[in-house]
Amino acid sequence: MNFSVVFRYNPQTGRDERYFRLKESYRDATGAVRNRLVLTVGFEMNDILMEEVRQVAVGLTDLWHSNGVREDAFGDRLSCFSNAVRGYIDRYWHQILEKKRLDIVKKSIAAEHRKAGRLVDVDTVKHTDAREVGAEWICLQAVRELGIDRFLEREGWTETQINTALALLITRTVYTSCELKSLRIMEENSAVCELLTGSQEWRPGYHAVYEVAPELYKLKDKLENHLCRRTDDLFNATNRIVLFDLTNFYFEGRKEGSRKSRHGRSKEKRNDCKLLVLALCINQEGFIRYSSILAGNTADPDSLPDMVDTLREKARVPQLPSGRTLVCLDAGIATEENLRRIREKGYNYLCVSRTRLTDYELAEDSRTVTVKDSREHPISLRQVMHREGGDHYLEITSPAKAMKESSMNRLFKERFETELQKARDALTKKGGKKTYEKVIERVGRAIGKYPSISKYYIIDYVRDDKDPKRMADIRWRIAVPENVDRLSGVYFLRTNVATLDEKTTWDYYNLIREIECTNRQLKTDLELRPIFHQRDDRSDAHLFLGLLSYWIVNTIRHKLKLNNLRRKAEDPGGKYPTPFWTEIVRMMSTQKAVTTKAVNALGEKVKMRICSEPTKAANYIYEQLKYKKMPFRKIKVCSTQ
Repeated sequence: MNFSVVFRYNPQTGRDERYFRLKESYRDATGAVRNRLVLTVGFEMNDILMEEVRQVAVGLTDLWHSNGVREDAFGDRLSCFSNAVRGYIDRYWHQILEKKRLDIVKKSIAAEHRKAGRLVDVDTVKHTDAREVGAEWICLQAVRELGIDRFLEREGWTETQINTALALLITRTVYTSCELKSLRIMEENSAVCELLTGSQEWRPGYHAVYEVAPELYKLKDKLENHLCRRTDDLFNATNRIVLFDLTNFYFEGRKEGSRKSRHGRSKEKRNDCKLLVLALCINQEGFIRYSSILAGNTADPDSLPDMVDTLREKARVPQLPSGRTLVCLDAGIATEENLRRIREKGYNYLCVSRTRLTDYELAEDSRTVTVKDSREHPISLRQVMHREGGDHYLEITSPAKAMKESSMNRLFKERFETELQKARDALTKKGGKKTYEKVIERVGRAIGKYPSISKYYIIDYVRDDKDPKRMADIRWRIAVPENVDRLSGVYFLRTNVATLDEKTTWDYYNLIREIECTNRQLKTDLELRPIFHQRDDRSDAHLFLGLLSYWIVNTIRHKLKLNNLRRKAEDPGGKYPTPFWTEIVRMMSTQKAVTTKAVNALGEKVKMRICSEPTKAANYIYEQLKYKKMPFRKIKVCSTQ
């Protein structure tokens, strides 16, 4: 300890005198010299010499080091000082004890020690094991919200099996990867295993990962029923409207031993590949009520009977007290037989008419209701006169669709006439087809290729007078040219519900876009095709794992959609689109988990495992979903150097 001295005006004596403060000098953890005020003495000790003042400081320091013990083996520690010095030492030591300056000093030292522990040498800082965590974190919270982990636990799965299944499912959802690639992503890119177990070392086993999808597929009906009930409870879904549709997925490979994979009409124009058909029934919120994996050559109309027969049992779509459930389906499925089956099972239906009405009249009280499509193009709606015992029809007139169909008609007209001209030119070319039957076959193929335009043509075949087996000429004309574009842009909606007005019918039918969005997410966002598996059980399990990923994706997107609708109601002029899943993953991938290692001012090695703060876009996603933003933050002092 030492006294600092300054000259200050003493109001009691009216002159400048020495003003004393007792201080302690020390070195902090960084090695810097610091001074700490222990006691303010003031104008005292002006009656003794400066040498004696230094002796007072030495005596107080000696008492500090001996914890206030004055006696030792040689007698009184302060006996070497004068009486005046000993008096000041005793007085100031008692003041230090009374004011508890010793405790403050000890606390200050501890605080400085803690502060030094937080000071790191920037030259020793290293960032390692950086992994993506944002998209995985919202998927894990959605999984827990859906209760998939609790369902598997009730089914008798062990904790390791559950963690393996969720790790694969979340990785499949975020990265749309196969099992082998998922293992590499867990090892090198993603923090999903750490989120599940809290350990950076745990990884699922190779064989365990490959067994996840088949084991989940064994629980398909139970798991789908659980998810149906859970989403109904979460979003208060009534299932008043369900949507039917089917899509197909193509294989890479010959699939010679498969019973389900067949050649059929591919929706991706991959008719060279074998297919599997996925039949889906979803509600208006986009959640799956029923799914079935069918043979690849299943036609659209043939897929409906099984869906209708099992819908109530598997999809929890009860008969509602206020009316029957409305089934919306595409024209490809809406055959007369299927519509009859829907009525017999106790459902109503709404679809696009497979046949275009020609001999019809508008209802007597018909009014024209104008709505707009997604591109703000006007569309006219008018009720068709109802015939006793028949269905109700709504005429839809779309100028934008008419323009598109007229353009297509012109293009098909040119192509069809080009085919006819080629057939005519071949009659005079060497090696061309001239036989009457062969020429008719060639023209027939052109008619089958362009059926929408060829029906308006009258084609005359002229035999050769000299050789009746040969074709002399081909002539064609359009019977009534104005009929080609007369019905362009006009189609009809059909329903057996008499109480639907024009706007309601149109709004209900547009819900079919929801299942189109589902198919797009399955194929594009979740990349369910092509299928590389060679066995039917593995390909079925592959598709079901993709459907489970869709449950997670739709839960997240539907929550965002509900919040966007609420915000749009508060601000009708604002635009609040719900981003697709790939865009959500892009925004959330900016949040990383990283390990930082450094050496602090005490020479200790410090290891920190923390997550980066979410960006503005990621923070918006968290707030809309009402999910936690930071999964973990760990700081650990490992050892001293």
